Amino acid sequence: MPCYQVQTVSVEFHVAHVDLLEQAVRSLGWSSVVSADRRRWTVGPYMQSIAIDLDAGKADVRIDQRIYLNQLKRAYSQQAVKLAAKLGGWQLKSLTATKGQLLRGVL
Repeated sequence: MPCYQVQTVSVEFHVAHVDLLEQAVRSLGWSSVVSADRRRWTVGPYMQSIAIDLDAGKADVRIDQRIYLNQLKRAYSQQAVKLAAKLGGWQLKSLTATKGQLLRGVL
């Protein structure tokens, strides 16, 4: 019988644009290990890791490290908003870590 248990959780994590995932990982200052076909990722800060399977649309993480998965989801969303704003001719002004403002014209 093992003297400890490691509990993991699988969470839906659909990534439409792999390039945005790369930008999100870099924006957090994390490292990543990517499979040759770029469909399986292992990302995270320090020695903490999140295993992402892009084909299955899920991420596996230890239950005590869900905070890192939430950080990655927020960073991915921020990159998606930045791209959408750029494509629409808007500029994104960050107000806080979770709030922003879209503006027309030059900042």
